[in-house]
Amino acid sequence: MKQLIRRLRHNLSSLIAPGVTDPYTLPREDVRAAMANPLARREMIEFSRQEYARNPYYKSVINKLSNHVIGPSPTIIGMGRDDVSNNTMEDLYTDWSQSNNIGKALRLLRRDAALTGLGLLIPKKHTQSPHLVKTSFKAYGADALKTPYNKGLHDRIYDGIEYDKDWEPIRFHFKNDILEDRFLRNVDDTTTYSIDEVLYWAEGYENGVMIPQPECVQAFTIYPYIRRFLQAVIEGEEFRQSFPMAVELDPKYYNINSQEKNSPPTGQFEYEPKMIPTLKPGMKLSGLPTGVSAADRERMVKMMAAAAALCIDMPANLANGDSADSNMASAQVDIQPWKNKVYIDRFDLQPIFRRTFKMWFDRGVLIERFFPSFVRRNHSNFFPHTYVFDPLFEHPDPLKNSNARAVDLASGAATLNALYAQLGKNAKREISREADLLGISYEEMAQIILTNRSTLALKVLGDDEEETSSPDPQRQAR
Repeated sequence: MKQLIRRLRHNLSSLIAPGVTDPYTLPREDVRAAMANPLARREMIEFSRQEYARNPYYKSVINKLSNHVIGPSPTIIGMGRDDVSNNTMEDLYTDWSQSNNIGKALRLLRRDAALTGLGLLIPKKHTQSPHLVKTSFKAYGADALKTPYNKGLHDRIYDGIEYDKDWEPIRFHFKNDILEDRFLRNVDDTTTYSIDEVLYWAEGYENGVMIPQPECVQAFTIYPYIRRFLQAVIEGEEFRQSFPMAVELDPKYYNINSQEKNSPPTGQFEYEPKMIPTLKPGMKLSGLPTGVSAADRERMVKMMAAAAALCIDMPANLANGDSADSNMASAQVDIQPWKNKVYIDRFDLQPIFRRTFKMWFDRGVLIERFFPSFVRRNHSNFFPHTYVFDPLFEHPDPLKNSNARAVDLASGAATLNALYAQLGKNAKREISREADLLGISYEEMAQIILTNRSTLALKVLGDDEEETSSPDPQRQAR
């Protein structure tokens, strides 16, 4: 069976990309056709893992995607009527999230979804956690799944995912050698989890069916070239540092069609360092070209890396980690599609966030006195809440940020809740804390902020009008 699989892999690679030394380098027009084949899809997932381990550009793109979408960890804001219950639940959830590495598990989920096309979280007990609720999660990708030996397509099982009659996932079959219960290995070398026992997230859907494939699969036609190009650059630099020389032959003396003894020689002309070679008549040493310039090589690498990052709407300055050629205006235009991508992913991941919260809440209810009595009384079944995240990008000048917020507040384009949510904070709690420090009520503190925001906004607008109405005398003199 193993020999058959190896033969299929060899035949598949030769059919997809004949004549290419790297079997994973697919022509662009063949990527979609290749990913329709389950064997090719598994090969691409394995290649994605390998590329993540050895390609710094690919690893940077995937890490930035997961880190920007999740951030440290989603923060909840209670939406209940009782402020005390809201604050208590927010603190308890944040404590659990920090103690059990929930933010890390969610980032790994998003990373594996990008690498393999499917991210999976299996609940596990975190025995080292100081929190009373020991529930944590372990992340896996699509390459952790496997179709059982006695199952097949007639059972609606594809690559370890079992579907119902409407082609919705209902079970996941994990490899036993991936999970902790390796000692339970028997004839059936998989462990099955129902859809209710696993948190999963994927973007790869083809004709209404979830088919896991790496999100940057189109980049696989580019990234191998980057790796080979960099290898060639390194070898070229080593070649140049060795002062490469070649023996140039005089065509008048050496003739390729000549049958005489002075026919062109073959092979290498060897000589020791610090030695002046004695060449035969008609020969001289000539330097070899060293290849393209350093600036051309840099542009080539950046161009290929940026083109690959376009698969997930990532701008070139983020993909390359270099904003030297960008100004503030152009960078903002380039980053806007990336921000939209992150916001969309955060919205699509809401079911995962809420299921993790529900698991924590259900287990907390079972622990005596974990939730205060007033929380149990007001929220016996569920706790209404929303999520906020750390900000993505801001202007590097804090004064410009504060002035812009003041103008938005004064004009009604934004509210305190919206602005605090953009910063990943709870407006009511932040204002209440500030009011406690000043020894005033929440209402008085809110009134002070609302009054000052109008004054500051009018001052900012007034300054802008003065700058536009009164020209610079030095500029006029020039």
